[in-house]
Amino acid sequence: MAGEARDRPPAGGPSGGALGFLHFAGFRYWTASLLPALVGTTLPFWLRPPGFSFKWLGAIEFLIATILLHAGFSFLQARVEDRSTADWPGSRLLGAASVCIVAAGLMGLHLSKFVPGSIFIVYGLSTIFTGVLYVAPPFSFWRRVGGEQVICAGLGLLPVLGAYLVQTGDLTRTVYLASLPLVVVTALWVWTDELITRVDDEQAGRRTTVILFGARFSGRFVVLALSILFYATLFLAVFTASIIPLSLVAVLSFGLVRTVVAVSWMGYASPMRMLEARRNAFTLHFATCIIIAASSLAALRG
Repeated sequence: MAGEARDRPPAGGPSGGALGFLHFAGFRYWTASLLPALVGTTLPFWLRPPGFSFKWLGAIEFLIATILLHAGFSFLQARVEDRSTADWPGSRLLGAASVCIVAAGLMGLHLSKFVPGSIFIVYGLSTIFTGVLYVAPPFSFWRRVGGEQVICAGLGLLPVLGAYLVQTGDLTRTVYLASLPLVVVTALWVWTDELITRVDDEQAGRRTTVILFGARFSGRFVVLALSILFYATLFLAVFTASIIPLSLVAVLSFGLVRTVVAVSWMGYASPMRMLEARRNAFTLHFATCIIIAASSLAALRG
């Protein structure tokens, strides 16, 4: 996530131990990719493609590979931004990134046995390329206009597709439609995060879309548009039978969305006030993923 790029371990903290590892691995943002992967894992219980039978080993492996890949690119971004410390020099960050990404790749190769043909290999290469596009030079979309779209696809779309592929061996239009609410709610989380770090980003020479649009337009109209789009994609996914109608329980999250919009509308220029908007955007992402995943499992009783 954009915010983790500016986070540092507390002064005097145990940055060389487990806490340092988790910090540079971006553990506070693991849910951004892990929960959409959980949705993709449970979605077949609702869509019930021909010949579907749940693969426990495949599900567990994919979730672990998702965490490893997320951690790997978090380490790599810390290295690219030169956020090294005495306990975590650049070489150690690069080594940790390499180990995590290679381990995720090897697990992906093993997971490909669940998917006929080479489609999962293509998916894996596309996922790695998306991470490289966002983090690594000369692309470095984390500091460019369009980076928000890259990270929302990487965190909101690809985990759903991959988890579903492992379980069913194929992708259909309904899977893409089912992922749309997660892509949008990820975008809302990323956008509020970038509003918080906007001044620091600009001083560091970054050129994000938030900076391009300006604080007022980004904090008011883009946040409002994303909030409306979240509900639009949720209803679209239900009406096309891409997710179970029970998922409309997520509409009860209106209080969270209203707070995000209200705080962003008035406090877009205040990083301290925007912290509340980001917390609510995170909670909305968490609740939406859990509701859709749990609703899909409810189809087992049908």
